[in-house]
Amino acid sequence: MEKLTVKGLLVFSFAGACALLTFYLGVFRGETRVYPHLFYIPIILAGVWYRKKAIYVALFLSGVYILVTHYSLTHLSVDVFERSTILIVVAYIIGLVSEKRAQVEAEIVRERDKFQKILSTISEIIFIIDRDFKVLELSKPQLRAGIEMEDGIPRRYRRIPPSQLIERKEVIGKTCYKGFWGKEKICSDCPVPSVFENGKGVRKMGSFVLADGTMMYLDVEYVPVFDEKGNVVQVIGDMRDITEQKRMEEMVRSAEEQLRETRDYLDDIIKSSADAIVVVDMEGIVRSWNKGAEAYMGYTADEVIGRSNKMFFPDPDEAERIMERVLKEGELKNYRTIVLRKDKRPVHISVSAALLKNKNGMPLGTVRVSRDITKEVELERKIKEERDNLNLIFESMPDGVYIVSKDYNVEFMNKVLIDEFGDRVGNICYEVFHGREEPCPLCKNTEVMNRKTVRWEWHSRRKNKTYDLIETPLKNINGTLSKLTIFRDISERKRMEEELRETCKRLAELDKMKLDFLSVAYHEMRSPLAPIIGYASLLEPKLPDKERRYICNIEKCARDLEEMINRMLELARIDGKKVQLTFEELSIPEVVQKVVKKLKPAAEAKNQILSTLIPELTIQADEQKLLAIFTNLISNAIRYTPEGGRIDIMVEERGEDIRGCVADSGPGIPAEHLPKIFERFYMADTSMTRKSGGFGLGLSIVKEYVRLHGGRVWATSEPGKGSKFFFTLPKEK
Repeated sequence: MEKLTVKGLLVFSFAGACALLTFYLGVFRGETRVYPHLFYIPIILAGVWYRKKAIYVALFLSGVYILVTHYSLTHLSVDVFERSTILIVVAYIIGLVSEKRAQVEAEIVRERDKFQKILSTISEIIFIIDRDFKVLELSKPQLRAGIEMEDGIPRRYRRIPPSQLIERKEVIGKTCYKGFWGKEKICSDCPVPSVFENGKGVRKMGSFVLADGTMMYLDVEYVPVFDEKGNVVQVIGDMRDITEQKRMEEMVRSAEEQLRETRDYLDDIIKSSADAIVVVDMEGIVRSWNKGAEAYMGYTADEVIGRSNKMFFPDPDEAERIMERVLKEGELKNYRTIVLRKDKRPVHISVSAALLKNKNGMPLGTVRVSRDITKEVELERKIKEERDNLNLIFESMPDGVYIVSKDYNVEFMNKVLIDEFGDRVGNICYEVFHGREEPCPLCKNTEVMNRKTVRWEWHSRRKNKTYDLIETPLKNINGTLSKLTIFRDISERKRMEEELRETCKRLAELDKMKLDFLSVAYHEMRSPLAPIIGYASLLEPKLPDKERRYICNIEKCARDLEEMINRMLELARIDGKKVQLTFEELSIPEVVQKVVKKLKPAAEAKNQILSTLIPELTIQADEQKLLAIFTNLISNAIRYTPEGGRIDIMVEERGEDIRGCVADSGPGIPAEHLPKIFERFYMADTSMTRKSGGFGLGLSIVKEYVRLHGGRVWATSEPGKGSKFFFTLPKEK
């Protein structure tokens, strides 16, 4: 369903894009001939994915095309209807072809399934191999794994089978020698190459040892498959199991030999086994004693054979208990006990025993296989000590700790949790903590049992508290997993977080009140400046030179104050998110020229050179904000560049962005001030600022305007060599 949705969205997106493009080019550009060729993209996609439904996409796009053409040209030509008809016909044909293709593919799948079912019903195993020796088909879902034999004697194993069966999916697509035998190159005696080379069938009989130790005999016939040119392209193998036939022959011929070999084989196993293998008769007398028993008991076979096995146990009754259990249950598995070595040192052993019977089913004695587990017992003791120490740590922790088994049984609770919920060890966890009769929907037991550590918060309605839970897997001595949970009460922290959120909300409201107040205050401060500047302009021509200088200073200070208030008002609007950008297509050279023209008198007054390197670029931006960015950066450079200095304004294209740079030859900015120069009211050199008349707001406004456009601004500087201010803006909205 997910793939269908993605395809549908893709077809819809292409069709919508084509419709929008049609509307734009037809209505605004008067173009009605080129773009209809793009309609074939969604029509082809719809035809391939949705078959005959592609005609609906064609009808939609044809209708859009006819309507837009009619609107733009006021009359419709025959060509328009011809193109529309062609779109519909193409959609119908593509849908028809896709439909036919789907039917053919479905038929191929049905025929393949039919062929596979036929193969699966054949008793023989049929396989197909191509010229690259890859297995293309296998009639059985599973094969018995084996080891090749030669003259009845196993060769070196070609591979050690991981199980008694080889899955079909593990063979298909692999080379025959890799899939069947686990080899990296073709078998030396493989008949398949000769079939491909000579084009003649080959029959081969072979014997195998199965992974379960039994024999399997196979009669395999390899038949070539030719193409229309007479070349062998595949080989079909017909594998018949003749195991039963061969087995009967082998049983008659070698029954006695197998019996002798089996006896010798068992004797060799008993002698060479690292485990102790001991045979004890029904009276408890030792009848067989191998090298493994000698190794950890210290007795030789001559010292123990014919004597009672009670001599090995600190408690002689233990020997009788073992015999009774074997007689009662028929076997004994991994029974732990203690025996005494020849030097009387105790040894921990694990014993498995089975009852020996004669041909009439009467018990003759027991065969016992045991091994020294003294080191394991010691390790388990140390693990238990470590776990006890861990429990002591848990008991001393201020947080609650509990351990839960895979079956949700509470295995441990420390004092903190016992005080909180009561001593409920042995109970079901969801009954203890939630009062439920089934596992909780949010329970993390399954995730933890998959060896994952989980951290989450849980609110207890019964306690009206919130807890922070860290749950992690804990491996037990017996190899099983339990869940260790650290239980921390964070109710007070949650209450404080809620208070903090309320405080932040209140601070935000106060900040808004502050911004509103500043906005009103700035407006009220600016109101008296207009008459001051106006009256100063009126009085200036009528006064003597000395008084005229005073009036000029008054007017300049008033204008500086007005500029500062305007900038503070603009920052207040930005903080209040009241600044709206009006995007339009702008010419970068024209924008820069306006700014340079406005600021050139100030630069000429200081004999400064204003150099521009601006290519013909356009950008979608807010004109007033872009003018302000260049104005603030260039005026800032003029202000801090000494007389006779140079200022370079450069713009270049950088992929999807444009990058601007304003470089001056001023005193530069110390490195420790660079990270802060875009902060409000920050001035790297206050003496220079007072002298040049800066307010510390221009760069802040530049930063905010650039940010609103989706760009960034930064500066580099080297004291004594000037500064460079960079900014990037996306070319398109």
